[in-house]
Amino acid sequence: MSYGPFHYITINEAMNQLGVSRATIDRWRKEKSLPYIKIGKEVLFDPEQIQKWIVSHHSQQQYAQSSNDLSVPTIITIGYQTTSAQLWSPLVMKQRALFEEELEIAYPDRHFELRWVNAPNGMELVEELIAGRVHFASVGDYPISASWSLSQVLPRFKPIFLAFDGKTTGNNGISLVVPTGSKVNYSDQLKDEIFSAVSGSSSAYRLDQWKNQHRIQSETIVHRNMGDCLNDIVGRHIGASMLWEPYLSWAQHIGAGQRIRGDSNNSDYLTGLIADQQWVSQNEDIVICYLKAHIRAHQYIREHSEQAAVLIKKASGFPIEVVYQALSHIHWDASIYQRDVQTLLDMKQILSPFTLTPYQGEQQRISFRSQYLQQAVESLKLPQLPDFPLLGDWSKELMY
Repeated sequence: MSYGPFHYITINEAMNQLGVSRATIDRWRKEKSLPYIKIGKEVLFDPEQIQKWIVSHHSQQQYAQSSNDLSVPTIITIGYQTTSAQLWSPLVMKQRALFEEELEIAYPDRHFELRWVNAPNGMELVEELIAGRVHFASVGDYPISASWSLSQVLPRFKPIFLAFDGKTTGNNGISLVVPTGSKVNYSDQLKDEIFSAVSGSSSAYRLDQWKNQHRIQSETIVHRNMGDCLNDIVGRHIGASMLWEPYLSWAQHIGAGQRIRGDSNNSDYLTGLIADQQWVSQNEDIVICYLKAHIRAHQYIREHSEQAAVLIKKASGFPIEVVYQALSHIHWDASIYQRDVQTLLDMKQILSPFTLTPYQGEQQRISFRSQYLQQAVESLKLPQLPDFPLLGDWSKELMY
């Protein structure tokens, strides 16, 4: 549609010419001075001015996307973990095709191929992210922290933290478990026992912290996957195992395991979404689409827990009772609180303490790019999120 001799084009035509979404057009108008005129409520663009703006802002890469053959699908790879209950939101997203819906809204004429990688642990996803074989990685707090450490020795890898996933307080989401009926019931009785945990994971990190806290010098730790850690408890092959949900609920459900008596873990167990900075900067609208689907998955789990449990049981194979019990322990909120920042700050790594900033941080930090989550929230017409971490306790009323 053209407007008289001026040959102005509409915002939809500008979207097609540039190969981007409405959100990006609006952001470029606001942040990068994309030239336009406004007649009443109508926003119009001069194609010649757009061409000049593209050259002046060195946006050939974004513009080239509009020249691609739209019949060739854009591949997006999502890394998730069925074995971790706090990372079940991607599973719900996949089952309900929420990401596909958001992509269809943002890019009605563009084709995407989604590839879902179900990894056994978070560090494997970090490795895939570094290699460029995964675009979104849902991982626990230890892999989030470890990704920062790796970025110090891999200068081209710059991880960005996009949003939180499932959160749990204390030992509700991850805890040291002993076989039911074991004569070992208290922390000080475990000094000569064998432990099991998942190597390079949030469970192994917390096991080390627990041992240091209780001054247990035993070096006998068997590194296994989480399923085998549960089997160790069921078969009474070890003295204790650090289990996360849903294996924690599963051990209790079948009466095979119990938490160490009198032991408490004051540290929250957090999970979240990370991506590589370079890929994010080139695919901002796709990132926003994913975050919208991420928030919608959280809403679905909170508001339709029984239906969500059925979907997860079907996709994961865990017993429905275990799934439902695990879901009830998890706080599903993508937003970042000051207490979340403190939890990550308290995680000491091999090289240095992990730091996280809500702004574009220095190279020594993994940055939290708040604008992407903010735009996703705004697009879903939810209450606006600030640029800084939220204060106080996790909200029970306002969650994203």
